[in-house]
Amino acid sequence: MSRLSAFALALAFLVAQGLFAVPAPAAQPLDSPNLLELDIDGFSPRIVTPSDDTLVVSGTVTNTGDRGISEVVARLQLGQPQTGEEEFEESLADAPPADAGSSEWTGIADSLEPGDSARVEFRLPIAELPLSAPGVYPLLVNVNGTPEYGGPARLASMDLMLPVIDPPSEAAPAEMSLLWPITAARPRVVSDPHNGPLVLSDDGLAGELKPGGRLDALVVAASSRRDDAAVFGSMCFAIDPELLDTVEEMSRGYRVRTPRGEIDGSGREHAARWLQQLKALVAAHCVVQIPYADADLATVSKIRTPADLVGTALNGTSILQKLGVEPRPGVVWPGGPLDGRTLGAAARAGMTSLITDPLQLDDADGTGPVDVAGSPVRALTHDSLVATAMRGKPTSGSRLTPADEPDVATQNGIAALAFRGGLGEQTEGAVIVAPPRRWNAPVGELVTFLDAVATLNRAGMVEPVSLDDLLAAPSEGTATPATDADGLDGSRSSASQVVGELSRLEATAADLQSAMTVDPTRQVQPATLIQPLHNAVLRATSTAWRPRQSTAAAGMASAQLEDLRGQVTVATPPQPVSLASGSSPLPVSLSNNLPVTITVRIRLENTAGLRPARVRDPVLSANSTLSQLIPAEALRSGRFNIDVSLTTPGGTELGEPARLELSSSELGTVTVVITVVAGAALVLLSARRIYRRVKGRNGHTT
Repeated sequence: MSRLSAFALALAFLVAQGLFAVPAPAAQPLDSPNLLELDIDGFSPRIVTPSDDTLVVSGTVTNTGDRGISEVVARLQLGQPQTGEEEFEESLADAPPADAGSSEWTGIADSLEPGDSARVEFRLPIAELPLSAPGVYPLLVNVNGTPEYGGPARLASMDLMLPVIDPPSEAAPAEMSLLWPITAARPRVVSDPHNGPLVLSDDGLAGELKPGGRLDALVVAASSRRDDAAVFGSMCFAIDPELLDTVEEMSRGYRVRTPRGEIDGSGREHAARWLQQLKALVAAHCVVQIPYADADLATVSKIRTPADLVGTALNGTSILQKLGVEPRPGVVWPGGPLDGRTLGAAARAGMTSLITDPLQLDDADGTGPVDVAGSPVRALTHDSLVATAMRGKPTSGSRLTPADEPDVATQNGIAALAFRGGLGEQTEGAVIVAPPRRWNAPVGELVTFLDAVATLNRAGMVEPVSLDDLLAAPSEGTATPATDADGLDGSRSSASQVVGELSRLEATAADLQSAMTVDPTRQVQPATLIQPLHNAVLRATSTAWRPRQSTAAAGMASAQLEDLRGQVTVATPPQPVSLASGSSPLPVSLSNNLPVTITVRIRLENTAGLRPARVRDPVLSANSTLSQLIPAEALRSGRFNIDVSLTTPGGTELGEPARLELSSSELGTVTVVITVVAGAALVLLSARRIYRRVKGRNGHTT
């Protein structure tokens, strides 16, 4: 008799003795959702097998409300095993009924004042749980209490999925390949000038890189499985080139912007160490690229620019340069939606295969690669059930989500993979596991997930395969993009606003570059100065942002353009300029702090009383200052001001305008001519009048 059969007999006995209540109340919304917060930090075993004896669930309950709570108690409740994919998805979105049984109430605290916390722990013999057969069982942690000015109520809860297996599995193993995302939580670059210090918005990336940080955990956990040929061989590292660019520059020293000014960053050594560890991890291994800064390609493809921004987002050169490994050619894992424009731009950039969510495609059954209608690219879809489980959902009435509870998110991902491996509906094709792109879990949870993959492999439920094998498979049909993509989290108004701003920035950058040439003494290509602006535009379209954050990121990109334009300036003498004659030249000083030659145009405004001559557009050498005299003719005497500014020949403003104060006591040639002509006319008119009077008198005398 199997251990699970023994579970069923034990359950019948326990029910008869009244030791495990059946049925338990169904999961309900919280009565007072803002009073208690439940944090699950311990859960074992992650996969129940016949050799396991005890189920342990532990965590912390915190009073986050404004009143005391007494008689805080908790219990575990189990639901019925999930039978189908749709039921499983619904259970991930909304807590299912936990009506298979429940434990006795366990006292947590007699009272909790606001801000107080208390530990909660369950240690239950597995033989006493209603686990009658292999399957995925919903598990509810239910916390009740009595708040001041109220009665007993359910105040906190957490839903998890508990897989139960009994090897050997009767189902055929599911082929499985695992993407391992290496991305920053969000872009942080504020400024990245040529030959200048990198400036970040905060020092959070240093925390992700240091031992125990999020990015460090991803590298350490993956490295722990290098000796497991099956599991490690199924992993393909999905890397964001923007992260590599940022970390490499951090390793050379960087600055952090604070409300009190810029300070030195603290992560220089962490950045250098992490980059070397990542390089050793991915050497001679499968790597695919994520668009630069995890840019939303649907948004990028809408930006009006002469530059190939989609191609820039997909060039992948940073991965090869920083890690010495070339990503799989033509393969990308985009995070945003797909449409015809996006697919066409990706194809022109050399992409041949996209890894995407099946929800982005119609008629994609997940059995293997499919051709995308109207496009030369193919699509390989990851498993949406596993991805949804690992991504997490808002918990009922709680501030936390399973993404904030890494134990819960990892546990649900393990359960979904076990479901695909024979505990529920299996797909005909391989299961591509795509964790959250900004997976945030401590190293222990990441290792636990990989341990679960190994356990399911040993149990004959999953068969790890390489992503290369899946990409090499022939197409198994045709699919079409599901909808036209708005990009930027689907917010059409925000997307339109951001796209407009970024289009203006790109147009200005293109005009600025057209005014630049290589200076023979510096040998810096103009594209080198403009590339950081393109990168800033891509960062502004990152899928890490919410719509409002995208608008702010676009503003930071514009600020980088302003810094570049401000490197070319015009200055005027501090004292008033006295025009010695009616046609004296105007002195101005032009400065170029860029490492390239640039052609500028001098523009004068408020020129009433002055006629300036047209001057040839000056060419300013790199890091130079040029004194320029502008021929001009005074049309009147007196004191007046002239505004002097610089632009490119295409009209892009450079630097800030300067004011030139003039003092003129001379009449210019035009003024003299006008005066002479006016005087002559006056004489002629006077003579004519005198003549008519004299003639009139003579006639009267006659």
